[in-house]
Amino acid sequence: MSVRRLAVIVLVLASCKSRRDLKQDDPMPDPVVPGDALPARAIDATPSWSELEGYPRVVPERVIALPTRPDVPRFDVGGPVIAGDVAVVSSSQFGFVAVDWRRGTIAWTKPAGIRVAPPFAFGGSVVLIGDCSNPPVIPDDEHLLGCIRIVTPTGTDEAYSAIRGKPKAIAAFADARGPQRVWTDGERSVRWKRGDAAVTIDLISGAAKPADATPPPLVVEYKERRWEIAHEDRIIARQGTPAREAWSTKNSYTALLGAVWLPEQSPMLRVANLGAFRDAPEVHLFDIDATGSLRGQAARPTPGIGLLGWGTSSIGDVAIAVRLDTSLRRDFVVGYAANALLMWVYPLPDELRVDPVGVAIAPDAVVVFHDGDTLTILPELSAPPTTPGAARASSKNPTP
Repeated sequence: MSVRRLAVIVLVLASCKSRRDLKQDDPMPDPVVPGDALPARAIDATPSWSELEGYPRVVPERVIALPTRPDVPRFDVGGPVIAGDVAVVSSSQFGFVAVDWRRGTIAWTKPAGIRVAPPFAFGGSVVLIGDCSNPPVIPDDEHLLGCIRIVTPTGTDEAYSAIRGKPKAIAAFADARGPQRVWTDGERSVRWKRGDAAVTIDLISGAAKPADATPPPLVVEYKERRWEIAHEDRIIARQGTPAREAWSTKNSYTALLGAVWLPEQSPMLRVANLGAFRDAPEVHLFDIDATGSLRGQAARPTPGIGLLGWGTSSIGDVAIAVRLDTSLRRDFVVGYAANALLMWVYPLPDELRVDPVGVAIAPDAVVVFHDGDTLTILPELSAPPTTPGAARASSKNPTP
């Protein structure tokens, strides 16, 4: 069922309710008029760290300062997610903002309360979940978890609902705190994970029910075969119904980044692992054959002690935000093309950083959301056409 059809059903249902049953979440004033240019920040004062000497550096195409409310605590930040020609981000300090990353302008904004989830691309639309800025009235026997809004990439509202459920059923989620994630859960639902708890949300009614908090597997299909790839410390590939283990790695890995699709080759899985070389901490990147063969490749490692976030394109280009050391001030972004060529590194501003760093790969740029109020636009990751295995990503978001 399409999102537009869902929207029609929602509007019909809403017309049958009294104003007391469900009030419209009236939008707050936009912090900046859509279309206005956002303030740019200096891009020529990037830090120079000895650990990154010898790595190719890159200059941002632009650094955009987002409008925030400093009087509001920054509990949550999320995104970016690429939707059409905009990058959508979320924050407790501004709700949801969509930015035209090519022009540095705000395309649209949507209000939210103090807690917000990461925006999520659902089909051709964007799902926005967070506290209600104007809480609606719901039945006495239900508990309000928040509000869910579905919008087009241009900002047109398609649906709006209160997220609600039976108190006992969703008590664990209501009390949960921690990292958040949203993913597709069937044709008409999404799953919202917060900490160790999750609920599935019906996009028509907003009804929430407890759900398994295990993230969905990475699905790879090749020559009429299908693998469901899970990161369970090791990498495990399953096939069939019921799913049975087809192959697995002996070693553990820090993260499963995505799938790699190179011309005239079977798909590979891109993984990252924290290690050390001569007592110096490093981040290693490997590609493993997704079909279970021993074929693979290793990329040039970078220094670092942790991963703060990453984004992967539809063919496997990946940009990773890396923590350099324990100072919490020295972090950088490294970009790899699908053929595992290290394209560039970019040091983030040298300042105390406690919020996660969001990374997304657009058709012609890498978009980084950091420090709760800044979008940094970095060059694309396509490898030079003369390099082995060079490929170019499509303009679509990769399938999770």
